[in-house]
Parts: sequence; C-alpha cells; structure tokens
Amino acid sequence: MSFDDFKALIGLTFRNPEAAATALIGTGLPVSARWMALLLAVSVSALLAWLSSQLFPLPQGEAGNVPVLAVTSQPMVLAGMQLVAVLLAAGLMAGVGRMFGGHGRFEDALLLTVWIEVVLLLVQAVQIAATLILPGVAGILGVLAIALFFWLTVQFTKALHGFTSGIKVFLGLVGTAFAVGFVLSLLAASFGLFPEVPQ
Repeated sequence: MSFDDFKALIGLTFRNPEAAATALIGTGLPVSARWMALLLAVSVSALLAWLSSQLFPLPQGEAGNVPVLAVTSQPMVLAGMQLVAVLLAAGLMAGVGRMFGGHGRFEDALLLTVWIEVVLLLVQAVQIAATLILPGVAGILGVLAIALFFWLTVQFTKALHGFTSGIKVFLGLVGTAFAVGFVLSLLAASFGLFPEVPQ
C-alpha cells in the first residue's frame, strides 16, 4: 500500500467506513501481514502513550492511584495489554457476529480492528500535538476518539458480517462489552487483582 493509498483509505474511513472495511477485506492481505500490522500498531500506540506521559507527567504519586496511567510509563507492558485487547476485540467481533447470523472471519475481523487502531493512532498523535498548543482541545479530541471507536466498530461489524441495522449492532456491542467486563471483573476478583480498600 502506497502513501497515497493510505491517505485515500483514511479519507474513505471517515466518509464511508463500510466501504473502507469492504476495501480492506478485499485487499486479501496475507494473515502474516495482518499480524505484523497488529504488532506495529500496538507498539506505536504504546510509544505515543509513553511520550505523552513524559511530556505531561502527573504530580508525583497521583499516577499510582490510577493503574491505567501508571502503565503508560511502561511501554512494553502497555503494548502487551493493547495486543490482548485488540485480539479480544477481533475475536468478539467475529464470534458474536457469527452467533447472530453473520458470516465474517476472524482474519478479516483482525484486519479491521487493527485498522481502527491505526485511525485512533492518528487521533492520538493529533491529541498530543493539540495538548502542546491548545490544551483545551485535547480533552475534546479524547471524547471524539471514544465516539469514533464505537462508530467505526459498528460500521465495520456491519460490513464484516453483512448486517444492515446499525442500531442492533450497537446494542450488541454494548451488551457484549458489559458481559465481557462482568466476566473479567469476576476473574480479576477471583485472582485477587483488585486492590483492597483501606479501612
């Protein structure tokens, strides 16, 4: 993929994400290339998060109270966590969709979730630059990034499985997120991963 193709696909992703998803699947990228793209995307994302933590450090001791923020100072750990998160998202996108009559494959779901990560990387880079120039805009971009993630996930899931109702896909996405969050919280509690609340 040339740089011009990359720019065109980025533009198409914002204008017509379903068409962008179809185009991505139609490229027929080998599975090995999809895994390489995943590793590259999570590595760059972790480095950007680390850079942000270095440019805008929290007061000493405050980051330790928020585990997610504390991890940003450890890019290798963060990259591993993001790798697992993307794989989980791809597995759910493919598996849950097939449960509801879809026909998407995990390999294509992996490609689409990696592409969402790439788009969010661009937003992350703009957010860091905006924080340096216009700090107030960075918070707005953070909210927009969350909305963009849900919007692209819904549209890509529709394209992957041939669904037609964005509302039903969105409800399925929210329901799946709650169910996975509940299961993960139970697992975390059973392994004692939650910190004890001081008396």
